[in-house]
Amino acid sequence: MWRKRLRLGIALFGIGIAAFILFAMRPRETRVPATPIERIDPKATVETRGCDVVQLKGSTQDLRVECESQVTYEDGQTRLVGVTLTVDNRAGRTFVVTGQEAKIGANQSSFDMSGDVRLEASDGLVATAGSASFVDTEGIVRAPGPVQFTRGRMAGAGVGFTFDQQRNTLWLLDQAVVRFAPEGGTGPMDVAAGAAGFARGERYMRFERGVRMTRAGQVMEADESTVYLFPDRDEPDHIELRGNSRITGGEGMGALRLMRARDINLDYADDGRSLQQATLAGQSAIDLAGANRSPGQRLSGEWIDVTLETDGSVKSLASRENVVVTLPAEKDGPARTIRARQLNGTGAPGQGLTAMTFQEAVEFREAAAGDRGARVARARRLDARLDPATGTLNEARFTGGFRFEDGAMRAGSAEAMYRVTAGTLALGGKEGNTPPSVTDETVRIDADSIDITLSPRRMAAKGSVRSVLQPAKEKPGAAAARRPGLLGEADPVNIIAAGMTYDEQARKGVYTGNARLWQGNTTIQGESITLDEARGDLLASGAVVTQLALASDQAKPTGKTPPTIGRADAFKYSDEGRRAVYDTGAQFNGEQGDLHADHIELLLAAGENRLDRLDARGSVQVTLDKRSASGAALTYRPADQRYEITGAPGRFIDECNESAGRTLTFFRSSDRVIIDGNEEVRTETRGGKCAARPPS
Repeated sequence: MWRKRLRLGIALFGIGIAAFILFAMRPRETRVPATPIERIDPKATVETRGCDVVQLKGSTQDLRVECESQVTYEDGQTRLVGVTLTVDNRAGRTFVVTGQEAKIGANQSSFDMSGDVRLEASDGLVATAGSASFVDTEGIVRAPGPVQFTRGRMAGAGVGFTFDQQRNTLWLLDQAVVRFAPEGGTGPMDVAAGAAGFARGERYMRFERGVRMTRAGQVMEADESTVYLFPDRDEPDHIELRGNSRITGGEGMGALRLMRARDINLDYADDGRSLQQATLAGQSAIDLAGANRSPGQRLSGEWIDVTLETDGSVKSLASRENVVVTLPAEKDGPARTIRARQLNGTGAPGQGLTAMTFQEAVEFREAAAGDRGARVARARRLDARLDPATGTLNEARFTGGFRFEDGAMRAGSAEAMYRVTAGTLALGGKEGNTPPSVTDETVRIDADSIDITLSPRRMAAKGSVRSVLQPAKEKPGAAAARRPGLLGEADPVNIIAAGMTYDEQARKGVYTGNARLWQGNTTIQGESITLDEARGDLLASGAVVTQLALASDQAKPTGKTPPTIGRADAFKYSDEGRRAVYDTGAQFNGEQGDLHADHIELLLAAGENRLDRLDARGSVQVTLDKRSASGAALTYRPADQRYEITGAPGRFIDECNESAGRTLTFFRSSDRVIIDGNEEVRTETRGGKCAARPPS
């Protein structure tokens, strides 16, 4: 057996030697030298062509890094060239960041990218920058330099940029500019601010450090602002302006032309352009559009809320604290300003504000116009009715503690109605026990109701009218009032009646309904009394009773002048001629005796209320102590106390004798009687029981 094995070994060895000789004797091949490797960076310790790294979070891809090449340096730093960073399924969103280069930080969790950096999000957001960084643990992309972004109709630019993929927010850190591109027939909206943020999940944008928005000619300015977008599109649904807020001009604000406040909130209709509601807080003010581009209403207050109709007209308006409303002037009329603590207003579609209600500490001011001064009214409440076409005031109803000033005139009542077009003021209602009243330098009028026409001034009062006339004061350039000379100039004149009318231009007051006038010892009463201060006349009618304080030469030792009482259906005194007339059923009782006649006239002395002469006509009868006389006419002369009676015939009767004649003259201070008869009327003397008297 061993020999067989030996022979097999020798055979195998021979085969091996033969094979070696054949291999050594084969033809020689020419060797090609190896291609040298091109270095990416000679300083790198490791260089790799292409890379694709996938980071898994659980079983789902979370982060993927792709590059054209990768280099690693001696200090362990890694640089990627032609890098694409894909952050997948973060809060349901994916974004991709590309750049020319990227530096990878420790644990490959941070990336500093440079050169044409571009971020694209799955919802259409695209941002570009010169450089950017991403920290995977934070999930935030940062770009320090200039940056631009777009998303649908929205585009922006700024300096400095952050994108938080966890919160889904984007910020432009400085010099931010954002544009909402036009859509359909609407123009663009441009926003400039110190910084701008976009919370894409919550659908709002935040602007800080000075904001200026422009849209369709409208300018919005504020220290900072938040713009809330519609869920389905980048169009403003609600805008908040904070700090030094101001909005001017433009379309979409309807009747509003200017808004100014510390803070302003704006709510828009579904089109994102038409304003539905504006709320202003802190030193707020708005301007409303006027008719035909004329100045409109202006409102200011600490807080204002205005709601607009779909056509842009004012639907409702409210304001609180330090409310001031300025109403535009009419063609020739004055502007008006109203102040209060509260305001509520309403409007109508296609019109403007139609009504405003002011409450608490209301002050109404009407500017001077023409030849008159300013007017001021105060009350606890004012209900104003406006002309919807022009915004001017038609009617103002005041309630509670009403006070009114118009030059020297003052008026007061519980409530009042000012009808602007008619220029009238109606006073009514009592404040406690105080009725409506009107006063000026010369008169005070109290009544249950007083209607005033302001220019030229006329008044009508009804119900328990009481008037006090003060001594007249001369006004520069105006004719002086003439108080009837029958009344004294130094003391006030009181008049009461059921009703009264007064015309300042005519200087005439008419008192009706159980009217009564008095001054000192002088009283006049009747159904009506008319006081004409232009002519110096005084008239009374209807069961007239007068008590006149006439000076007398026959004053009693006490120094008091006995009263002189007159009665008639009508009484008139006129300064022209110094004449007082009692007409129809006249009676006059005084020093001259008790006189009855159809008509009695008193002629007063010039410069004083002293009787100079008395004339009576028609069924004259006079009784003097125990004497009496009658006739068709009588003349009494106080200077010599002489009575002259004429008639057909005149008669004189004393307790002893009766005399008759065509003319009859007798004297109060003596028994002498002069009778002048003629052929037509027989003179007759009838004896009596008295003893004969010696002839005078």
